[in-house]
Amino acid sequence: MNSEYSIVRSIRRPLSTGKRSQRSTRTKKKKAEEEKTAASTNKKTLFSHRGKNETNPEETEAFANICRCLIEHRWYHGVMPRGEISTLLEEEGDFCVRKTTEKGKPIVCISVKCQKEVRHFPLVFENGQWTLKNLIKTRRFYEVVELLNALVSEKIPLSGAILIRAVPRPDYYIPHSDISLICKLGEGAFGEVWKGSLKRTDDDKMKKMEEKSGAGLSEKSKSRLYVAVKKMKGNATKAMTEEFVLEAKLMRQLVHPNIVTVYGVAPSEEPLMIVLELAANGCLKSYVAKYQCPVDQLLQFTADAARGMAYLSSKLVIHRDLAARNLLLGSAVEVKISDFGLSSSGKTEVKVKQMKVPIRWLAPEVLEEGVFTTKTDVWAYAVTLWEIFTRCQSDPYPGLTNQQAKDLIRGDALPMSPPEGTPPIVVKIMEDCFTKNPDERPSFMAILKRLCPEEDLTAYEPKSLAQSQSSPAKKSSAPSAEPLSSRSKRPARK
Repeated sequence: MNSEYSIVRSIRRPLSTGKRSQRSTRTKKKKAEEEKTAASTNKKTLFSHRGKNETNPEETEAFANICRCLIEHRWYHGVMPRGEISTLLEEEGDFCVRKTTEKGKPIVCISVKCQKEVRHFPLVFENGQWTLKNLIKTRRFYEVVELLNALVSEKIPLSGAILIRAVPRPDYYIPHSDISLICKLGEGAFGEVWKGSLKRTDDDKMKKMEEKSGAGLSEKSKSRLYVAVKKMKGNATKAMTEEFVLEAKLMRQLVHPNIVTVYGVAPSEEPLMIVLELAANGCLKSYVAKYQCPVDQLLQFTADAARGMAYLSSKLVIHRDLAARNLLLGSAVEVKISDFGLSSSGKTEVKVKQMKVPIRWLAPEVLEEGVFTTKTDVWAYAVTLWEIFTRCQSDPYPGLTNQQAKDLIRGDALPMSPPEGTPPIVVKIMEDCFTKNPDERPSFMAILKRLCPEEDLTAYEPKSLAQSQSSPAKKSSAPSAEPLSSRSKRPARK
């Protein structure tokens, strides 16, 4: 018999009950000592070993305090997701620092452009010092800026990536400290909308914001601007954060009196927030239900909505959720289209398999094929007209189930009749918008022409997809990178 095999077998085979008991006692003692040593070590480590979904409030707060020390550096981009960061890092060696999660736990990482892609390297904070995970374990620094300076000056490669230029935060990043929340206006599945105020830290910048939205200074304080703040709630996933930022990114590109203006985003810390123009007169749905609006004012609402949608269609934006609930009213009681959470840009058609959109505003082709286009927005516009001229007393297809509403939408007849007292011009527009063949529905520019025949509509000339791709917007010159500095306060050691 092989001697080596015999040794293995002899170790595995218990000699007697008494010795097995002694061995068990020794094992327990050794295990207890190991646990005691591990507990002592973990006191010096920010994050001890935990299950994937386990969190420690004290550790989370400690990490948040550490990240707050990074906010003073312009190369720290907060909780911005990968997709947005990738658009900011343009040249080889461009880098920034941001906060993200790994296996459900918060971490800080370096994002760097390397060989036409952006790569991400997690940082580790232990015993009051920073290092790079699995890269330069022997080098530790008391501050992130010292670590970055070493990587840049010594050209230390991170799996082939060399850090060259620290990319500063864009101007549309707003510090959390500049935002004050006043009262909650509403909430959805993933976010809340608050009335708030924005500190006027830069007069020229704030003046541009006001000119962009048409909003004036508050009477109570010339140093603050009243705004709406849309903030994420709960523990947001990476996918939720990505969608939230994409909505803000799309809205930043839209500048029109009948579109809600986005002033910027606040990503430095959690919760992530979008700062928007405050609609002084609230939601159109609540307004028309509360006040006895004359028909002329209702016609103005329909024209404003058509004007905003004509602008969106000219920019190749499909809203996908047009309804009275998403129409807000500005200080002059003008309509401002809002809620671009489901919108898409740069496409003439969007096809989806699963939808979380209210059925009663959907066009037949959406129900049948899951296809969204500007013409499906036109159908939703007709449903919105029905809401406006019923003064939003009920949802569309009142008294019917969703299945019955679907049958009417798919049927050959007009899905719903114009409300009593609707002006003939609106009746005709509704009938045309409810045409089953999307190609036969009018465009938003044609609708606006019928409502406002004397208005100059050259600004709403639709662009083809080829035109939009052949003449991209000019890249804004990036501000010079902030020199790396080690003047920041050291995070308190635990």
